[in-house]
Amino acid sequence: MNDSSSANTPSAARGIDPDLIAGIIIVLGAGALLTRTSDMPGMTALLPVTMLSALVVLGLLMIGRCLLRRRRRNDPETAAPAPLKVFDNARRFFGIIVAIAVYVTGVALLGFYTTTAVMIPVVAWCFGYRSLKGLLLADLIFTGGIAIIFVVLMGQELPTEFFLR
Repeated sequence: MNDSSSANTPSAARGIDPDLIAGIIIVLGAGALLTRTSDMPGMTALLPVTMLSALVVLGLLMIGRCLLRRRRRNDPETAAPAPLKVFDNARRFFGIIVAIAVYVTGVALLGFYTTTAVMIPVVAWCFGYRSLKGLLLADLIFTGGIAIIFVVLMGQELPTEFFLR
C-alpha cells in the first residue's frame, strides 16, 4: 500500500530508454545505407562503407549498453543511476539540425571546401569555442586533410567550388 517504492524508481525503468531508440535507428539507418554502397566502385565505396560499418558497431554498442543498464537497474544489488537525458538542451539539438541543413545546402551552392572552411569555425563558435587561433588551425587541418585524402590520395573530386564553375 505504500507508494514510496514506485516514487524511487526512475521513469526510464518503466518506459523505453531514449538511447535504445537512438541505437536502433542508427543501426537500421546505417544498415539501409550500406546496401546502397554495393553499386559504387571500390575506392569510392571505401569511406562510406567504413563509416557506416562503424555506425552499425557503435549503434550496437549503444543498444547493448542500454540493455545492460536496464538489467543492472532491475538488480537491487547493482542498481545504476537513472540514465542521462538524450537531449539535455533542445535549443542546441535544433541548432545542430539547422547547421547540418545549412551545410548540405552550402555544399550544393558554394562547393565542398568553401562550405567546410566556413562552417567549421562558425559552428564551433556557436557552441562556445572562442579561441580564434584554435578555430583557424582546426579549420586548416580538417579542410586540408580532407583535400589531401580525397584529391591527392584517392583521386576523387568533391563538389566544385562556386568560383570555379
